[in-house]
Amino acid sequence: MKASSGKRWHRFRFLARLLRRFPLPTRRLAGWAAVGAVATAGAGALGLHWVVFVAWCAALLVLSIIDLVRLPRALAWTVRRRLPESSEIRRTFQVGLDAVCRSKAQLLVELADDIPGSFHRPDGRTVGGPLRGSAGFSYRLTAEERGNYRFREVDLRWSGGFGLWSKQTQLTVEDDIRIDPDLSGVRGVLASAQDSLLVDGKRIYRRQRGGTEFDAIREYAAGDDIREVNWRATARTGRLLTNLYRPEKGKTLVLLLDCGRQMGVELDGQVKLDRSLEAALTLAAAALRQGDQVALIAYSSSVKLFIPPGRGLAHLQTLTRSASGISSDYAEAGTSVGLGFLLKRIRKRSFAVLFSDMDHYLHDTELLAYAAKVRKQHHLVLMSLQNPVMRQLEETRPDTLSEAYVQSIAASYALERQLLVRRMGSTGIPMLDTAPDQLAVSAVNTYLDIRDRGLL
Repeated sequence: MKASSGKRWHRFRFLARLLRRFPLPTRRLAGWAAVGAVATAGAGALGLHWVVFVAWCAALLVLSIIDLVRLPRALAWTVRRRLPESSEIRRTFQVGLDAVCRSKAQLLVELADDIPGSFHRPDGRTVGGPLRGSAGFSYRLTAEERGNYRFREVDLRWSGGFGLWSKQTQLTVEDDIRIDPDLSGVRGVLASAQDSLLVDGKRIYRRQRGGTEFDAIREYAAGDDIREVNWRATARTGRLLTNLYRPEKGKTLVLLLDCGRQMGVELDGQVKLDRSLEAALTLAAAALRQGDQVALIAYSSSVKLFIPPGRGLAHLQTLTRSASGISSDYAEAGTSVGLGFLLKRIRKRSFAVLFSDMDHYLHDTELLAYAAKVRKQHHLVLMSLQNPVMRQLEETRPDTLSEAYVQSIAASYALERQLLVRRMGSTGIPMLDTAPDQLAVSAVNTYLDIRDRGLL
């Protein structure tokens, strides 16, 4: 659970507590004091400056005492925060603050919510306005990072009467919110038509090539297998009809998420782990929509999260809720940890997709050995994100010697990636090195292709 930004001010917390115990002068009091100073200076020409000064100060003192007496105490206040249970990263949502005072006097209030540091508030730090008894206020907030967060305090300042003095306090109002990954890809899959899937704005048509589970009967068309003709239905209707089969439901998809050091690097404006998690959840939605089961394994130097296979929309919510809190570690991820856990816990043959980083694949000495073990029991696919910066350097035409040197390094790096993809492919393990914005589409396409070919 990530705490609010109040932790950043620990050195000055004592000063804040001290200030909250005493009333504060307002701008109106400073303005009237300035007017009194001008009036005193003007009366100096008549020799009445002391009279004007004393009278003005006495008037301000009397009004200040009346103002302070009429201001309600801090114990008279309660504040309730209206916060959604969850939101998505980089999506703006509304937060409400309801202030209630036991005093029925007309007051002017100002509230400042102590928001976590990774949140962005586009419309200013404070909200407020007139209040008599109770009032509600709201502001907009955007989360820049995924995870579970806790809002702890609300700072409250109020003035009333003559508006010369104000009081302030800090109230403990604890609320939690979960920031999920970007689920636009998941929503596209769930809203798609039966014969297609919509992923990142691209429509993927299901290429059902057959299976063992009966689906429907339709009229025979050129190219259909003559062995699938339904002779009984043909005799009954007088038309040549053929059986259609579809892949069996109930297959198992296992998502493996590398949460090691490399996955915490920002790529194309987004952390690699976030991009991989969004693609994994989109793939999970596609599989659950086909009636399959989905499991999730997140690991680095040890297994951080395991969600057993399940099906249905409720399981998709479980995956989203549980995976929202995972983050990358400073340690290197161990392929033996993730794939070894897969071999121990998932006995049924499944389609396993590993989301990791190509730099990790290139330097992982255990990858080939463990991938070969997994291939005997599961259908394994390795996913990796391309680096747009390296690709741009590779394709840029050099004009100087230094630019040519940089391009040669980028080309050498790209060649290493291509050789690893070919080497893994030669062992029967597909490796997809895709652009960041194509990761979800590539994963769903691969899953549908393998499923429709009956390889599971």
